[in-house]
This record gives sequence, structure tokens and C-alpha cells, in this order.
Amino acid sequence: MKQLTDLATDFASVAQNRTLAGQDLAWLNELRQQAAVQFENNSLPAKKVEDWKYTSLWSLAQQSFTHSADKFSLTAEQCEQIALLKEAYRIVIIDGVFSAALSTIDSLESGLNIAPFSSSVNSVNQTLGQQVDIAKVGLTALNTMLMNEGVVITAAANVHIEKPIELLVINSGTTEDLAVHLRNVISLEANSKATVVEHYVGLSDSSYFTDVVTEVSLAESAELKHYKLQQESDNAFHIATLAAKQAANSQWITNSISLGSKLARNDIHSQLLGEQSHVTMDGLYLLNDEQHIDNHTRIDHAVPNTTSEELYKGVLDDNSHAVFNGKVIVHKDAQKTDANQQNKNLLLSRNCEIDTKPEMEIYADDVKCGHGSTVGQINEDQLFFLRARGLDEVSARSLLTYAFAVDVLNRISEQNIRDALSAVIEQRLPQGGK
Repeated sequence: MKQLTDLATDFASVAQNRTLAGQDLAWLNELRQQAAVQFENNSLPAKKVEDWKYTSLWSLAQQSFTHSADKFSLTAEQCEQIALLKEAYRIVIIDGVFSAALSTIDSLESGLNIAPFSSSVNSVNQTLGQQVDIAKVGLTALNTMLMNEGVVITAAANVHIEKPIELLVINSGTTEDLAVHLRNVISLEANSKATVVEHYVGLSDSSYFTDVVTEVSLAESAELKHYKLQQESDNAFHIATLAAKQAANSQWITNSISLGSKLARNDIHSQLLGEQSHVTMDGLYLLNDEQHIDNHTRIDHAVPNTTSEELYKGVLDDNSHAVFNGKVIVHKDAQKTDANQQNKNLLLSRNCEIDTKPEMEIYADDVKCGHGSTVGQINEDQLFFLRARGLDEVSARSLLTYAFAVDVLNRISEQNIRDALSAVIEQRLPQGGK
């Protein structure tokens, strides 16, 4: 069998007995039922499935999760400290529940709509489920079956949103083994622009499960800058799918930074469906202890004259394990495709492990494509140079590690976001003596 069938959590029973967002909508109930059938057939993928061969979900399958959160209160001051951005529209979800009191989605710019998924699900009946395939082996069917909160963001045609939008998802740690299933829908109409940050935070070292799917739809000449910061608990499971369809001349800049969780999986997929569309797909992962991160990316060049740029970097320490599988597909007749893909890794320990597999499938003959991967350790000559100038070894290694990772941050054009992420990365690195 290629699935894990013995699950400690009866997710199907939860879906049948729990009150879910949009439960009175016939079209949504039909979609959930289709997802339930798919999940019953596929369950959780086992390592025999090619896309999951390096990532075992056995520990997730054997854990019993609850879907009912105890009440938890957070002050506005505490929320400000947790948030990545100080000047942003902010929608806050705590333990799977939307917090109107802590969210700042009033007085929006004209043409912008931000609303919790639970109260606006009927408005996305034409877009929900259009960017993902519930039949694909993975957790999309599980998410569709149980999705109950998230955010819906829409920008009207010709609207350029000046202020960034931060989705702040917090696990308080109050409810042990809590599972939340979030669905985000982002739709930009023609010639509109927006910046969105997904930020996931764990406030304790508790065990829990975050299951999220984000669907992105970009109309002609739309531009979305999309960033994700994952700072979950070191005992958490974080399984995420991010998928976009891009029309002609659209631009999608996405950057995923993974720092937390016991086990994390990111599936990121772009379909370039219109000529002159472009995607930049970057990522950074910093791992230590027993952490496991799996990044699976896919870019489909479906038509001529499309471009893509991809850079993923990883820093691994202790007994951590990372996986990178990046696939670029240049479909038949997608001439003049220009695609570049790189994965680079820095190993700080003899016991850490990286499985890297950049791939390209090219079915057109007039293309410019390149890909590669590197795995290495800290340069001892550079380390000696810094030590000779007075830095202790921990500080020198921290500086060299930051220098390796900073390439991904430097590709972020918004200075406020770049500075905020840089500060988070610096705090994560080992600190030397004074």
C-alpha cells in the first residue's frame, strides 16, 4: 500500500460531526464530500509515494489530535510584539479562531477586501479549489474536508495596494495536540498589485498540527509579492500547500522562510498560463536538533515566452534533515521559456542530512534553462580570517552562516519586510561571546 491507513485521529468523523464554515452551502458540501472520498481512498501518503519518499508522516498519523480549542486571550500589545510588521493590515487567527479584536482590517484602501474565510466562504465559490487538486496524494483533500478558517483577500482591477497585508496565525499552546485546517484565497484582478505575508507562530513548545492551503489567482498584469515566515513550535507539524495560476504579464514573487516545527512540508506550485508571465520562487530554511523540512516546488511553463527564477538555500545543524525537490516543466510548444533553478545547502554538523533533487522536464526546443545544487561546509579559510581578527568561533560561524543565507533575503525588494526578516534570522543564529 502507498498510504498510511491506521490513523490515531478519525478525521472523517471530525468532518461529519463538527460544525464547519459554509456548512449550509450545497456547492461546498459537495466539494467537501468529494474531498472525503479522496481522503478515504488515499489517506496520508506513505514513503512509497515518490513525492514523499524522504518524508515520513508516521508520527503525524500516530498522534491523536483535537479540533476544539480552549479559550485564550492575547493583548493588543502582545500581538504587536509577535507580528512581523508594525505598519500593515493584519488579520489574526489564534488556535484556529479569527480574532476581530486583534485584527486591523478596517478602513481598507478602495478596491481591497480582506475577510476571514469563515464569514466569506460563499464569495469564493468560483475560485475555491481551482488552484489545487484534491485527487493528488497529499493533504489537500484533508484540508478541503475540514477547512474552517483562513483569509480571503481580493483586489479589484487597477488597484495598487500600498500597505502590506499580514496574516498572523498563532498557536497559543493552551490546547495540547490541536489541529487547525486553514484555507486562504488570494485573488488579484487585472493590473492590480498587493503584498501579502503569511506568518505562523507557536508561543510554546507544545505539540500541534497546522494544515494550510493557500490558493492564488492572478489575472492579466497582476502582481503579487507573497512572503511566508514559519516559526512554529519545535514539536509542531506544519503541512502547507501554496498554488497559483498566472495569466498573461502577471508577476508572482514568493519567498518561504522556514525556521520552526518538528516536521514541515511546503508544496509550492505555479502555473504560467499566459505569455510574459513570471514567477520568482525563493526559500530559506534553518534547521537544528531533530527538525525535518521538505520543500517540494513545481513550475509549469505552459505557454511560450514565460520566465521563472528559483533560489532555495538551507542551513542544517545537529541531526536535522532537509529535502528539496524542485521541478520545472516546459510543456510542448512553450518556446522562448527562460528558467533557472538553484538549491544550495550549508551543513554545520556531520550528522545532518540533505536530499536535494532539482529537476527539469523540457518538451520544447527553443528554451534557455539551467538548474543545479550544491552542498558544502563552512570555509575554514574564511573562518580562520575572522578568528584572526578577534571574533570568537561562535560569532565567526554565525557571521559566515548569515552571509550564506542573506542572498535569499537580498532578493526581497521591500526594505521593511527585508529588514524584519533579517532581524528574525539574526536572532535564530548562534550568538557569540562579547
